[in-house]
Amino acid sequence: MNNRGKNVGLLLTGMALGATLCGGAAAAGIIAVPTWQPIYVDGQQVEMEAYNINGSNYVKLRDAGRQVGFNVYWQNGVQVDTDAPYTGVAPTVTAPAETTETQSGSAVKQEIIDQTNALRQEYGLAALAVDEKLMEAAQVRADEMAATGSYSHTRPDGSKYYTVTDCPYVTENIHRLNQEWLDTMDLELADAAVQDWAKSSGHLDHMVSGKVDAIGVGIAEGTDDQGQECWYCVQLFRYTGQKITWVDEPAHPY
Repeated sequence: MNNRGKNVGLLLTGMALGATLCGGAAAAGIIAVPTWQPIYVDGQQVEMEAYNINGSNYVKLRDAGRQVGFNVYWQNGVQVDTDAPYTGVAPTVTAPAETTETQSGSAVKQEIIDQTNALRQEYGLAALAVDEKLMEAAQVRADEMAATGSYSHTRPDGSKYYTVTDCPYVTENIHRLNQEWLDTMDLELADAAVQDWAKSSGHLDHMVSGKVDAIGVGIAEGTDDQGQECWYCVQLFRYTGQKITWVDEPAHPY
């Protein structure tokens, strides 16, 4: 609090009363009588209603806040905020807006993971662990395809998909889903991606393989080769017992 705030803090001391003071009022034997004693803020006389109670003068907290320019309001008690301009009301707390990642990224990725593990359960297989490095790698693959439109297991720079990590013992599923088609069919992205992969023997083999123990998922919004809005979805599966310690940056065309 600055000096102005400290000075006014002295002015506010003792002003909070158990009853609102207006005109002449009496509560619990306390009589408040209007008084017109001059009141000064930083040496300048100001106009505020004042009340004399048992020989002492009092002003309303909200009136003091208005005169000195900081906020005074009621919220589970009297609140004095010397860093905020006077409004007389409690500040509105706005919940932070969800990011695109929260709205369309993290939830969709988790849903793809959950549906994949549910499918594995149907085949009597153990659930796949989520590997953070594999998640990063899958997102890199989705990002580089979305950025370049290169929908392929070959990366935009011509290298194989598994070069996205320092571990060659991974398999990959990719999918490109048109947003207009999803809307027309009233399908959620995760549902459509997993259902389509499950209909393809090669992609299904990757999801229900007994040779893998970890999964990573990435999604990115882009356009297809017709310029239509679409989603690039990627699943990466790591072979049992392998380890990833490094993830590449998104690749660019030659």
